[in-house]
Amino acid sequence: MKKRGQLTLYIILGIVILAIFIILFSMRYQTLEQDFESEMNSIIVPEQIKPAKDYFDVCLKRVTVEGINLIAAQGGYINIPEEKYKRTITDDFSNVLNLYSVYDVAYWFYESSNGIKETQVPTKEKMEEELGSYIDNNFNDCYYFAKSFEDDGFDINYPESIMTEVIINKNNVQVKLNSDLRISLKDVTSDINKLMIISDSKLGELYDLAVRVMEKENEDLFLEEKTIDFMSVYEEIPFSTTEFSCERKVWRKGDVLRDFKGITNTNIGAIRLKDPTSSAYIKTNKDYFEIDLIKPNYITETFSYSTDFPMYMDVSPMKGELLVGDALTQQTPEISKFLNLFFCLNNYHFIYDIKYPVLISLTDDVTGLNFQYATQVIIDNNKPREYEGPIYNAQESNDFTDKLCGNKVNPIEITAYDKASFLELGDASILYKCFTSTCYIGETDKDGKLNANFPPCLNGVVIAQKEGYEMGVEFLSTNTDKETSVLMDKYHTLDLDIKEVQLGDGFTSSVNDKQAVVQLENLDNGYITMVTGDEKKIKLTNGNYKITSYLMTETDTEIELKSDSQISCVEVPRSGILGLFSSTEKCFESEFDGGTLTDVMVGAAEYEWYADVTGKRAITIYIPYEMTPRTQTEMLEVFNNIGLNKDNPNFLYPELQ
Repeated sequence: MKKRGQLTLYIILGIVILAIFIILFSMRYQTLEQDFESEMNSIIVPEQIKPAKDYFDVCLKRVTVEGINLIAAQGGYINIPEEKYKRTITDDFSNVLNLYSVYDVAYWFYESSNGIKETQVPTKEKMEEELGSYIDNNFNDCYYFAKSFEDDGFDINYPESIMTEVIINKNNVQVKLNSDLRISLKDVTSDINKLMIISDSKLGELYDLAVRVMEKENEDLFLEEKTIDFMSVYEEIPFSTTEFSCERKVWRKGDVLRDFKGITNTNIGAIRLKDPTSSAYIKTNKDYFEIDLIKPNYITETFSYSTDFPMYMDVSPMKGELLVGDALTQQTPEISKFLNLFFCLNNYHFIYDIKYPVLISLTDDVTGLNFQYATQVIIDNNKPREYEGPIYNAQESNDFTDKLCGNKVNPIEITAYDKASFLELGDASILYKCFTSTCYIGETDKDGKLNANFPPCLNGVVIAQKEGYEMGVEFLSTNTDKETSVLMDKYHTLDLDIKEVQLGDGFTSSVNDKQAVVQLENLDNGYITMVTGDEKKIKLTNGNYKITSYLMTETDTEIELKSDSQISCVEVPRSGILGLFSSTEKCFESEFDGGTLTDVMVGAAEYEWYADVTGKRAITIYIPYEMTPRTQTEMLEVFNNIGLNKDNPNFLYPELQ
């Protein structure tokens, strides 16, 4: 009991000491503010000189307010630090967020180009120093307009140099400008060695709140957690689920990215801080968007993501630019073919890497001062910021992660060519990938060449990128090779016409109200695209294509699907050495009820075709029409003929014009 009593006494004593420290700290700042005001009020000039002196005070306050507005708008910086690492031409991110070419807002947290997480939160002392320098550099403008006093008989000797001291308090900014300013009028002269003003501004309070918000984000990762919730809740974002559906589940990455940007724009804007002092504070089901951080009721907070902001999204597994759900295997072979064809049971498990900026703005409702900064939201393998699986130290593997790109010692010559014409390609961006690290090397010159130093690596990959071309890749061991060339396929945009061809008599016609889907996979370079009957344009590169086409329509006869059970399997990612991933398969048995179908496939084909689209303006793709099934047997017959229809004498390959 005695020990417990002693412990309680120590706790109480600690609380008392902390309270005394807080009181003394607050009193110290109050004393300093009072001392500043006393010193400012002690500056007295003759009445004749006062108009000129008042002008300089007003001008100093104007320059100060301009500096305050600028430093608040740019995340606490007048001059945002330069980024440590060079960005590639394909990287939309840096250490700043550009707002409509007006301001560059500093990221307080961001990922550098080599994947290192960086913070650049300014200290209040750094802000005071930069604001002082801003006043030093801009106070000279006050001299220009002071010349009007010379017309009234004033003689003003301007100082050769000035030095400004700034103190940012919670509710004001104190400025002392040390100078040798001499003002004379007739026989009255006053030497003013300092100008002092107090600008009413909540810059200090807004900064303190901004720091607390950033600390809360770093502690709870609430932006990342909500982002994962968006991915799980919205149907537009394919994530991880198993569903019973006869709809073919295929997404284009570009469409998913567009939808996700819109979803993020709407939901990030709903996030807010606690304002328990407001009479309008009512707990509702919208509390999901409320962050457990109290703010004053005279400060308005805004979390925003604009669809004009950049967003990086990488999804796996993918087929070219397509995300395709996995059809589940069935225990009954006949039903297996049927369900796989119509995707009546689908499993989706996609792994996302996402990065996008959020602009956080804190506004004083009284003065309108807006303090804003940005932070990057990072999702890594469907997890906030960092993957929590096994981590292997890259330092043990030649330090690929941290030092690879900074160790460019091997001279290499790269030449980029147009694959069709074999002409050299200038302004092609060259990158080099070694294991999981990618380094920007440079750009080819007008002769298509780049001579530069590369980091040492065995079996690395040279990547060439240029607008209007499919990415070119070439293996290169920089430890042994001295040069290589990369061939790049040019994109050609063609007018598209999809028609159906009757396999019975060879008659061709438009697809009308039927649903047409065609996927084209370039077997030479991996480029994949998918088009439907509604589209009028298609983008292709030269090469040998694998083409898969389907033609579906609504039938007036319902086809019954019997109930069944099936084994469904999911590919689960498993991390391996150096961050490379393998997969393992987990299976489970499930049952589903029978149903009826009204949409049926009436024709399909799978075949290979070589395309030389250079100089072509249009393409016509023919999808075979076989029959309109009215029984399950006929449906299976149409399905079984997918790979055989190319041998029908009335089958037509695509035509180029």
